Amino acid sequence: MLLLAGCASLGGHVKNAGELESAGKIDEAIAAYYRALEQEPKHVDVSMRLSRVLEKKGLADEAVRVLEQAQSAHLEHTGIAGELADTYFRRGEKYRAEGKISDAFESWQKTLKLRPGHMEANAQLAKLYSDQGEDDKAAAQYQKMTRQRPRDFEAHRSLGLVYYKQGNYAEAILQFQQVLRLNPRDARVYNNLGSVYLKVGRLDDAIAAFEQAVSLDPGLSVAHNNWGTAFFKQGRYQRARQEWELSLKLDQKNETARRNLDSLAALGY
Repeated sequence: MLLLAGCASLGGHVKNAGELESAGKIDEAIAAYYRALEQEPKHVDVSMRLSRVLEKKGLADEAVRVLEQAQSAHLEHTGIAGELADTYFRRGEKYRAEGKISDAFESWQKTLKLRPGHMEANAQLAKLYSDQGEDDKAAAQYQKMTRQRPRDFEAHRSLGLVYYKQGNYAEAILQFQQVLRLNPRDARVYNNLGSVYLKVGRLDDAIAAFEQAVSLDPGLSVAHNNWGTAFFKQGRYQRARQEWELSLKLDQKNETARRNLDSLAALGY
């Protein structure tokens, strides 16, 4: 009698892998997906599934490698580039959490090479530039984001903060004003706008902005502190004291408000 060795089909391996994954048997699911790829090395859907389960296991580099191999075999496939871009992005997040900043940077650059409009990768790169003091590069990245999505108020706010950091106050004002046109109830941005007005000596505008900030968020300690500073610059010392005391009451760790009150006391107020 002729004996035939059993050999599961590709579909059988994939079905088995899916069932194992659903049951939480990740290692066994990975092995099953690899067996499926042994039968059909160029099967894109299996590569994608394997990559995702490898990510679940925390094997980000291996997940990327599987997709890179699939992409090299199927450059014309419409889904693989997007899948690989997202996998690069998540690997970048993992690297950043581990403190591997240069590796994170490289992963996000690879994301953008495949998908230039990937907003999360653009935002993460811009934040990296800003954190590292590369404000010109951060500004360029945020400018790119605001062009891609003109109604993304967080991108406009971030760009305004970079301009403020650079001392480019006129552009910072324009960005914060744009945010408020898109999201008029953002107390943080009224506080940001008031801070710029303080820098350029527009005290009445600053006071109006801080007043709007605290009306929207009465518990925003930093806005009360800044409002107090604007009053102080106008010589309205009692109002300054009132706001600084409230700022410190709202946030006992607000050392700026505490120092402001000490300075006011030293002046006899």
